[in-house]
Amino acid sequence: FFKNPAAGPSTRSGSPKPISTVLFALEQKRQQTSSLHISSMMSESQPLNATQRLPPPGSPRSIDDVLEHAYSSTTIKNLWRFYIIFFALGLANSGDSAEMGCMGSVMASSQFQHDILQGSLYSEADFAKRGAAIAGAHMAGMLISGLLAGVLADVWGRRKTLLLGLACNSFVGIASAMTRTATQLFILRFVCGLGLGLVISGVVTLSAEIAPPSKRGRFMAIVGSCYTLGYLYISFWAVTIFQSSGSGNWRVFMVVNAIPTLLSLSIAYAHVPESPRFYLSRGMLKEAAHATNSIASKLGYVDHYLTERN
Repeated sequence: FFKNPAAGPSTRSGSPKPISTVLFALEQKRQQTSSLHISSMMSESQPLNATQRLPPPGSPRSIDDVLEHAYSSTTIKNLWRFYIIFFALGLANSGDSAEMGCMGSVMASSQFQHDILQGSLYSEADFAKRGAAIAGAHMAGMLISGLLAGVLADVWGRRKTLLLGLACNSFVGIASAMTRTATQLFILRFVCGLGLGLVISGVVTLSAEIAPPSKRGRFMAIVGSCYTLGYLYISFWAVTIFQSSGSGNWRVFMVVNAIPTLLSLSIAYAHVPESPRFYLSRGMLKEAAHATNSIASKLGYVDHYLTERN
């Protein structure tokens, strides 16, 4: 048992080998047998054809591994296809803040006060109540959608939740410019609040789940900072349209205010994918692998793609 067959006859018959050498040989034999057993099991369950091969040791084996490897190995010319995802998310965040902050400028418009609040027909107290109700309607909508957005994102999908919120706000932004009464505008602003909550949920979740692990904080910070751009956007147009007298056309301002949301809706629909982690949470392994590989391919990744088995 202790003789080495490959070494030929021993000069001293029956001379034992050191126990460490024997244990090392047994361990090598065990690993080889285990490797052959695993390979045969995989071959029996799903034979590999000429175009398939098992990924070598050290290749990406998870969603984060693939995204990280794809991002770190990409070239500058391929980055824009990945960056446009976060551009759409940042623009959606800007549109969200623009919708939240626009009513402050609109309420100060003398034309709005005459057309909607109708201050000359009501007492000062009624005038203030109508204005306060309109200004706070979207916050009530956000309270409701904020509680439901996470559930929708987990059941329906992050991408669909985001697109629903953007579509809702795009419609409300244009429709608000055509309202004739305070009641109509109140309802539209409430619906706008529902959309705002959906957009926030979609933007934050997609930013975190699509970004590569080592750059996740950076991408989330960039998308989050776009929120302030929305306020800068409406401030610029408020000064341009209303000027110092406050007599500008508030309806034009509402249409201009909806432009970031409209643009982000079109770009997100074309370029923002569903989160692989949504599919993974639903047990849809094939779809999760496909979504991961689709994101990686935007970066020109042609190495070992993710499969259901890894």
